[in-house]
Amino acid sequence: MRAVVVEDEILIREGLCRLMQKMFPDILIEGVAGNGQEGLHHIMETQPDLVITDIKMPVMDGLEMLGKMQEAGLFPKVIVLTAYSEFAYARQAVKLGVCDYIIKPVVVPEFVQTIRKIQNLCEQEQRRTPETMGSLEHIVSGLLYGVSVLDADVEEFLEKKYQIAETTPFIELLIYMGDCFESGREKKRQEMCRILRQKAVSYCLVEMEYDRAVLALIYDYPSKQEIERWYQNQILFQRREEQERHVSHGMTEVVGIKAVREGYQTLLPYMDWNIVLGDDVLISYPQIADVQTEICIYPVELENQIKAAVCTGEEGKIREIAKRFHDYFLNGRMYSPKAIKESYVRFQWAVLNIAKEVGCIEYQQIDQKNLLDRIMGAKTEKELQGSMEGLFARMSMAGRGMEAVSLAVKKAQSIIHEFYADGITLSEIADRLNLSQEYLGTQFHREVGENFSAYIRNYRLSKAKELLIGTQLKQYEIAEKVGYADAKYFARVFKECVGMSPAEYRKSNR
Repeated sequence: MRAVVVEDEILIREGLCRLMQKMFPDILIEGVAGNGQEGLHHIMETQPDLVITDIKMPVMDGLEMLGKMQEAGLFPKVIVLTAYSEFAYARQAVKLGVCDYIIKPVVVPEFVQTIRKIQNLCEQEQRRTPETMGSLEHIVSGLLYGVSVLDADVEEFLEKKYQIAETTPFIELLIYMGDCFESGREKKRQEMCRILRQKAVSYCLVEMEYDRAVLALIYDYPSKQEIERWYQNQILFQRREEQERHVSHGMTEVVGIKAVREGYQTLLPYMDWNIVLGDDVLISYPQIADVQTEICIYPVELENQIKAAVCTGEEGKIREIAKRFHDYFLNGRMYSPKAIKESYVRFQWAVLNIAKEVGCIEYQQIDQKNLLDRIMGAKTEKELQGSMEGLFARMSMAGRGMEAVSLAVKKAQSIIHEFYADGITLSEIADRLNLSQEYLGTQFHREVGENFSAYIRNYRLSKAKELLIGTQLKQYEIAEKVGYADAKYFARVFKECVGMSPAEYRKSNR
C-alpha cells in the first residue's frame, strides 16, 4: 500500500509518518505536504492507495483537495484528521470518498486501528475483483468500491450479456441495516431476491459491508413511479407483519452504469432522513433534497435538568429526562437530520462533562471518537438512542461494585436527604434511629467511605450545583435553600471543594 500524508502542522505530520513507518513497514509513504495544493500535486503524481489529510489547511483546504482529486478520476482510500469543532466538515467529506476520520489530538491506538481497518477493507475489495469480467454483481461491486473501471471491453461485455447500454436507466434501492447487517444480510438478500422476482425486473444485489447496507440495482423496469409505489407498499407490508424495524430504505434513479457509484454516494448520506420521517417511508432522491425544514431550537432546559440529575446521582430521573429529549424531536416538526444529530452531540457531551466532574465516570472509559462517530453516522432513530444508552451504561458501571449499605445507614442517608437544609445533626439522626451517636458515626464512615460531616457537606453542594445549573436563583438564595445561613461561608466552602466559585460554576455549565 502506498500513502500520501497532508497536514499543515509539522509536528503532527512528522509524528504520523514515524508512527506509520514503525507500525506499518509495508506501507510506503510516497509524499508529504503542508497544504492541500502540495498534497494534490503528490496525489496526482503518485496515485496512492491511501491519503491521510487534515481539513483546515492554508492555500487549499482538505475538502477542496479531495474534490479536485475526484474530478481527476482518482479514488484512493481517505482518512481525515479533524478537531472536535470541525466534525461537521468531516461528515461532509464522506461524499468525497472519505473512509474514516480521526479526532485530534491523535491517539495512537485509534490511529493504528483505523489504518488496519482500511487495510482489511482493501483486502476485501481485492477478493471481490474477479480475474475475468465475471457476473454483473462482480462488475457493479468493483465500480462501487472504486477498484475497477469501465473500459470498452467491459461495456461491450455488458451490452452483449445483459443488454445494458450507455443510456440504460437504473434504479438503486438501498437498504441500510446498521447493526443488523452481519446477522441479517443473508436473510435480506433472500427476501430481496424473492420480491424482485415477483416484480419481474432485471437486477443484481451488492452487499456494501463497510456501509452495512444492501444495494439492489434494478434495470429493465416499467417506470420509476411504479417501482417507487410498489416498493413503498413492500415496506408497509413488512411493518405490518413486524418483520423489520429500524431499517432505512432509499431510492434514486441514474442513467448509465457509469453513474451508479455517484448515485450511491449521493443517496447514502440522505438515508438518515429515516430519523425524521420514520422507518416506514422510502427515502426518494432527489425529492428528499427539496424538503423544507424548520430551525431546530436546542432544548437548553433539558440539558440543565439532566446535568442537575447527574449531580445528584438520580439514575431514574436521568433516564426520564433523556426520554423527554428523544421525544422532543418526535413532535411532528420537520427538523434536518444534521441539526438533530448536532443536538445529540451537544447533549451527550454535556452529560459526559458533568459526569466526569462529579466522579461517576472517567474519560478513559469513553471512546469519544467512537461516540461522536456513532451519533453523526446514525441513520435511524434506534441508532441515535443507542448512542445515549451506551453512555448511560458506562455511567452505571462506574457506580457498581460498592459494598452493601446497612439498613441503619440507609435510613440515616434518607433523613439527610430530606432534612439537609434544616441543619440536621448526627446526634439528632442517632436519636431518631435509637442508636448511639458513636456507633452510627462509625458505621456511617465505614460503609459510606466518608464521615457524616463530609457527606452532608457534599450532598448540600450537589444540591447547590443542581440549583446553579437549573434555576436563576441568586447565590444567597441558593445558600439558604441548601442549609447555609451565611452566603459568604457557602461561597468559600463551595470554592474549596469544587475548585471554582458558584458564579464561575454556573457560567461554565450554561
